[in-house]
Amino acid sequence: MKKQLVEYARKVLKDHDCDEYTYGGEWGKHVLADLKEAYPDGMEYPFIDVANAILSISKQRLIEKDPWIVRWDSASCCDGIGCKSLGAAKNEAIDLLVMWMVEARNEWDDVFNPTEDELENYNMMIFDSSVEVMKYDPMTDEYVEYWSPSYKDEEEIGWKELTREDIEKEKEAICHD
Repeated sequence: MKKQLVEYARKVLKDHDCDEYTYGGEWGKHVLADLKEAYPDGMEYPFIDVANAILSISKQRLIEKDPWIVRWDSASCCDGIGCKSLGAAKNEAIDLLVMWMVEARNEWDDVFNPTEDELENYNMMIFDSSVEVMKYDPMTDEYVEYWSPSYKDEEEIGWKELTREDIEKEKEAICHD
């Protein structure tokens, strides 16, 4: 009977896109509550028996840390995005800066004639926002700064405060192409 119950528990997990790690380290009452919610009309075996079978085959996941994090900081928020390689982290950092510029300029009513407030907000975003790549140090369990875009990197993507003259040059370049 126990073997059948365990097989039934495995099937229940699989039917709900779960595996033996889904409930690893969970309290039994969480498993029981999930089963009652998923099967309001009952199960082949008593809820408590299925919950205990699931707990008996459950395993805890090992702690994994991303080797790299892109830490971003803006006037309103600071957070990070995990990456598996330094190259991916650098690309993510640059992409984030480009995305911020595009989003900020998309808020302008007229792309070639922003209001004073729109231009000031854009330039404040450039001034207040930054990205950096941080590397995980397993000895300290901390992330340490490893790379940030150079002035040349920022210049290549246009990450700079804008003047009306800059916008006029962009307009002329587009109109002449």
